[in-house]
Amino acid sequence: MTAAWPGAPRGVPVTIALGPPEHGVTRFAVDSARAAGTPLLEVPDVTALPAALADIGPVPVHLHLTDPLFGATPDEAATTVEELAAGRPVGVTLHDVPQPAEGAERCRRRTDAYQRIARAAGLVVVSSEHERRLCADAGITADAVIGLPVPELAPPADLTPDTRSVGVFGFLHPGKAVDVVAEAVAALAAQGGTDVTLRLLGAPADGHDDYVRDALDTVRAAGGRAELTGRVDDEDLARVLGEVTVPVALFRNVSASGSLGTWAAAGRRPLVRDSDYIREMERQRPRSLLITDGADLAHDLRRLLDDPAPTRFAPPPPGWDDVGREYRAAWTRWLA
Repeated sequence: MTAAWPGAPRGVPVTIALGPPEHGVTRFAVDSARAAGTPLLEVPDVTALPAALADIGPVPVHLHLTDPLFGATPDEAATTVEELAAGRPVGVTLHDVPQPAEGAERCRRRTDAYQRIARAAGLVVVSSEHERRLCADAGITADAVIGLPVPELAPPADLTPDTRSVGVFGFLHPGKAVDVVAEAVAALAAQGGTDVTLRLLGAPADGHDDYVRDALDTVRAAGGRAELTGRVDDEDLARVLGEVTVPVALFRNVSASGSLGTWAAAGRRPLVRDSDYIREMERQRPRSLLITDGADLAHDLRRLLDDPAPTRFAPPPPGWDDVGREYRAAWTRWLA
């Protein structure tokens, strides 16, 4: 084990981007390290982590952590971090913070793991005040809140808006309420709106292929159209998000969301369900969201399909410079 990673500046950690490059948390780790101008080590999966760490020596590291990337179970993920922290200072950004809405038993297991991770870490960062409150309820102290930025999307070379489509963007799983959106689109189709299309702009999250297939089938069985794009390449994001008629981000439970920032970067104001986190985001980026109570989603969709103008606005400026500065400040306080 070497004494230090050559070229690593004093007073900042090496950011570990663990996981497949297309994973949202892994991508955020890469982008935040670049924004902060600090060392980055990309590791494809948790099995490769020990060898990667041996190469850099006992320098401080910062982890962007959601438990499935660090272990097959939340308990294994916590053990991974504890073992890592035994040999070096460790900071963490907690993503997908546990919350009761995900189910009592799952929340309990993940909360136990995140408590262990926080105890092992010298710095704990979260991405929203809502997450800070969730952590406090779980007995976890978050040292800093560094919000998710609006990314920078190049304007599309060509844009042909859909006539009547409803779009859900990102990795697709039950937390995105894809089934609820599909049922509302199916209701419109059954009422004679067979020209409406459900566009799922992404790929199923691991283990949720059947869930996504059922959502598509729900719309088609009612006479509507439904399509799954698969992962959208970065250079196509602005066009794909810009073309859909009604963007929807109807989370069942959300504590921080990169997809909201991506919708904003494309100049889109998605339809969202009212929640503590959603109100926080609306305060940060006023008039960037269309908030519903979800009581009659089919009615909300029909109204916006007939007049989609409220779903478009001028994109806010990217926020990566701010993210970089805030991470540098947090690391300075931690490693001073």
